[in-house]
Parts: sequence; structure tokens; C-alpha cells
Amino acid sequence: MNLDMVARTIQLVLAPVVMVTTAALILNGVLGRYSAVNDRLRVMALERLELLRTAPGDPLARQRLELIDAQLPELLHRHRIIQQAAFAVYLAMLGFVVTMFVLGLAVATAAAAVATAALLLFLAGTAALLAALVLQAFEVYRSHHAVSFEVEQVAKLRL
Repeated sequence: MNLDMVARTIQLVLAPVVMVTTAALILNGVLGRYSAVNDRLRVMALERLELLRTAPGDPLARQRLELIDAQLPELLHRHRIIQQAAFAVYLAMLGFVVTMFVLGLAVATAAAAVATAALLLFLAGTAALLAALVLQAFEVYRSHHAVSFEVEQVAKLRL
């Protein structure tokens, strides 16, 4: 293998790095939402426990408990969707990193089957990234409904 071939191989192997970087940027956003929903779940669960402990007969507390009980399952579902999106991004990143090794092997062995495997791995990583984006878009769509529900329900509360 001459110097020119080594340089081309390095360029070829580094191409999936762009996709790893893209996936890392997407993952950063996904994990931010995951953390926010996780924190909201914990706060609502704690609020529920406090209301049960301190104000079991209070009508406003009872209404708030009903609101929390209605929201927690939806919030937990959104948390699961975000978790699946994060997992899909991690799988995509894994696919891109493995693609780099397989590309190097394809060049070293000049085997068409290995080159095809590299392409399939790259496409699988891209598909996983697409799945993560679809899941995340779905979760963002659902989040509006959750916020709207809470605002509407709080507006209806009466003493």
C-alpha cells in the first residue's frame, strides 16, 4: 500500500466521522429533553406525595392530585419515547464507528463483500438516526398537548 492509497483510505474512513458528529449534536438535544422530562416526572411525583401527606382533605389539593394523576402516565410515555430516541442515536453512532473499521478492512482486503457490508452499516446507522429524529419529532408534538392539557385544567380549578 503506497502513501497515496493510505491517504485515500484515511479520507474514506473519516467520512463517517461527520455523521458521528451530527449524531452527537442530535443526541445532545435529545438528552436535554430527556433530562427535562425526567426532572418534571420527579417533581410531580414529589408534589403528589406532599399533597397526600399534608392536605388530604383540601378540595384544591384533591383537584391537583387528579391533575397530576392524569398527567403522569402521559409524561412517563413521553419519557419512554425520548429514551428510545436516545437509544436509536447511540445505535446510529455505533453503526458509523463500526463502518469506519469495516471501510478500512474493505480497502485492506479489496473485498467487494466487505465494501458492501460497510455501505449497509452506514445505511443502517443513517436509518437509526432517522428513527431517532422521527421519535423526537413525535415527542415534541405530544408535548404541546401535555402543556395545553395542564393549562386548560388549571384554568378550570375552583375553590
